[in-house]
Amino acid sequence: MNQLLKAVIDQIKPGEEEAKKIEDLAMELMNKANSLSNKKFDSLIVGSVAKKTFLKGADIDLFLKFNTDTDLKKEGLDIAKKILPNGRELYAQHPYLRGEIKGIGIDVVPCYSIENSTKSISAVDRTPFHTEWVKNNISGMEDDIRLTKQFLKGCGAYGASSAVGGFSGYLVEILCIKYGGFEKLVNEIANWKPPIIFDNVENAPNSPIMLADPVDYKRNVAAGVTLKGLGSAVLASKAFLAEPSLDFFFPKNKKRPFQGFVTTAILPHPGGNEETALPWLQRQGRKIYNAISDFEPIAWNVNLEENGYLVFETASIELPSIIPHKGPAPWDDGAMDFLKKYPDSSLNEDRLETGKAPRKATIAEVILELLPKAEIKKGLAKGAQPIQRVPWLD
Repeated sequence: MNQLLKAVIDQIKPGEEEAKKIEDLAMELMNKANSLSNKKFDSLIVGSVAKKTFLKGADIDLFLKFNTDTDLKKEGLDIAKKILPNGRELYAQHPYLRGEIKGIGIDVVPCYSIENSTKSISAVDRTPFHTEWVKNNISGMEDDIRLTKQFLKGCGAYGASSAVGGFSGYLVEILCIKYGGFEKLVNEIANWKPPIIFDNVENAPNSPIMLADPVDYKRNVAAGVTLKGLGSAVLASKAFLAEPSLDFFFPKNKKRPFQGFVTTAILPHPGGNEETALPWLQRQGRKIYNAISDFEPIAWNVNLEENGYLVFETASIELPSIIPHKGPAPWDDGAMDFLKKYPDSSLNEDRLETGKAPRKATIAEVILELLPKAEIKKGLAKGAQPIQRVPWLD
């Protein structure tokens, strides 16, 4: 195992030259920020570069901390543009700039300077506290964190955006520190069964994992992990412990043979960047997948290029003239109303049942009712991505 993990580290950890290039550029950005006249903010490097947990090809996160009465969208971005003139304005739950210098990605993020990490104003105000907490607790586990990030990347469970529904970098760091490294953490994950409650976070919505942020006990730091993200991590951990290999960290793209019928819905690009457009497309995919239950859906996938593509794999694409229709149990409210509407119903075990004509006879009709702007193609349309196999299984 040690030899395998060392081989992974050799591939993902920046060499001395790359690390120096990133760290030197980070310092240049800090110096540029600090040299601005009429400076009314503090600047600092946060994230994986500051924590020394970054992978090859890492971005630099420069935060600008302003007084709480500052308009971040106006004054904050105006200052950010002086540091990164060619940066693109982006908006998540906060405004920021993204750009590139010397081939290295740069995010310049205005935030509020707060004294108490439990009383944030914007979504990123806690981030400097996160960085400080990790630096104070990491205890030489930088490479373990790198291994965990790459492992979760390999199984598609790294990244807390709604497009991924996986583990954020900060959550990875907390869990590695909590369990004492990569191997111990993977052993724990292999035995997880949701819900996994580490802490009771007051007023937090239900979530597959509940873990209080060490710097803000009112926040569930694992709120972005979906059941799919958690399931991917659990399956990968079980399989890795059974037969460790590099494939878990660097999976091969394995095509999966289609089962049944394939339908592609093509939608115009909804606008915005991938961080907002892809989650929107995924919501449309889930909506359609639920609506086509009569066609016995098997799997689905979405991808975003110039257009949005939704791919559905189903046992059928056209329904017969009569389909089963289940009603209530005799003791349920509505049983007599169901019988009046369908007098030819029969009682099968504990449910009334009948047959009726489907409301929509083809899968295309169902999709177009919900997404009237969609173009429907039989099979896998050009530009659409096929549904992938679990990448590390042969």
